[in-house]
Amino acid sequence: CWLSDKDRFSYEALNSADRLTSPMVKKNGSWAEVDWQEALQVVADGLKTASQTHGASSIGMLASPTATLEELYLLNKLARGLGTNNIDTRLRQADTRADGRINGARWLGMKIADIGGLQSVLLVGSTIRKEQPLLSTRFRAAVKRGMQLNVLHAVDDDLLMRVANKAIVKPSALPDALAAIVKALAEIKGGALPGEVANAIADVKVTDEARAIAKSLAAKQKTAVFLGHFAQQHPHASALHVLAQEIARLAGGVVGFFAEAGNTVGAAAVGASPGVDGLCAQGMVDSPRHAYVLLNVEPEADCSYPKTTAALTSAGFVVSMAMFRNDAALKYANVILPIAPFTETAGTFVNMEGLAQSFNGVVKPQGNTRPAWKVVRVLGNLLGLAGFEQDNIEAIRTEIAPDLNGFVASRLGNVVSGIKVDFGSVVSGDDPVHQVGIYAVDAITRHAPSLQMTADARSSRAAPAFAEAAE
Repeated sequence: CWLSDKDRFSYEALNSADRLTSPMVKKNGSWAEVDWQEALQVVADGLKTASQTHGASSIGMLASPTATLEELYLLNKLARGLGTNNIDTRLRQADTRADGRINGARWLGMKIADIGGLQSVLLVGSTIRKEQPLLSTRFRAAVKRGMQLNVLHAVDDDLLMRVANKAIVKPSALPDALAAIVKALAEIKGGALPGEVANAIADVKVTDEARAIAKSLAAKQKTAVFLGHFAQQHPHASALHVLAQEIARLAGGVVGFFAEAGNTVGAAAVGASPGVDGLCAQGMVDSPRHAYVLLNVEPEADCSYPKTTAALTSAGFVVSMAMFRNDAALKYANVILPIAPFTETAGTFVNMEGLAQSFNGVVKPQGNTRPAWKVVRVLGNLLGLAGFEQDNIEAIRTEIAPDLNGFVASRLGNVVSGIKVDFGSVVSGDDPVHQVGIYAVDAITRHAPSLQMTADARSSRAAPAFAEAAE
């Protein structure tokens, strides 16, 4: 199998000098290395104090979608046990209106192997060669066999494959541009649109690009619409979802999502999200909490919200469970706990087609590093919460479900309903929506020296607004 540079060289971070190897507690403004018992007791006391003094809802938990299924399951249990619903892994999502209105965890919508059989595809807000390099090879092979690839995005890019039709627009114009494709496709297919959608797009102008894309989708039997990372992080991501769903319905195809991280689908399936009663990641930043628990998150890099650092700095108590030393965390955190990367622990990832893939650690944890699932389990015990008696990773997996693949399959779904239709321009000014570089997506890639010396890494550190790139 072809391997991308990101996958080939990210291993460098696992043995880098940046690795955390001992628990640390801030005492009188200075950091001190302590043993695990003291560190975990400080965390338990800090969370108890926050809950008793400010209420359980004053606690927020931000977790990386690169955390394992088992880690996220236990963290979710910890949050609910403490009485807070403020937990989220969607660290770059701006629009959460679809919460509670989607029939499951968003996924690819098909098996990865079935991509090769598609005849016409529309990519929305995806620089696929950089955000999904392995998946991109499958699209490239399919294009060589005759698949028509259509692109709607805010940035033009050389995909290294033939593109049948392309529309590059400003970020604020993305909903209107997708609506134009819906309108053109409905005219070509003679299909009726739901009343609310039809009314919303009545004044949308059908461009030549939109009509060409619609014709491509209408002329083929096996079609799909995929929403990339930019589309999912758009301020009106829910509107884009509704529009993509209509295109798929009219074309007789499927709608799918490119996962933003290695366990994005698993995080949704296991319920590591606020639901309708809690705060999403942006909500926890815009309405700062008194205490935060961070699981494998470097918020200043992983969160796209401008007020992130200010919210953490103003908090009374911050716990960071991390793999690497982080200068920013040294300023806002009260406790830093070293957790193991995937190579040093057991766990499960769920890929974007919904396949649960379990693994075991292959090397001994460095120093006093501990698997995150063990850290969270002990915290549950120290806090006196029920349901934290698991002795091994198999016990957690069995508790989630005896059949993980069956469990995940029953929780997949891309159908959205009940979203208020508003396809007008949603971002004004300089269109401040940015693309995350391929070597800036998670802590491991950010701490891999070779990857950080590349042109892609340099450009991602100084990325222009999408509006500037589109002009």
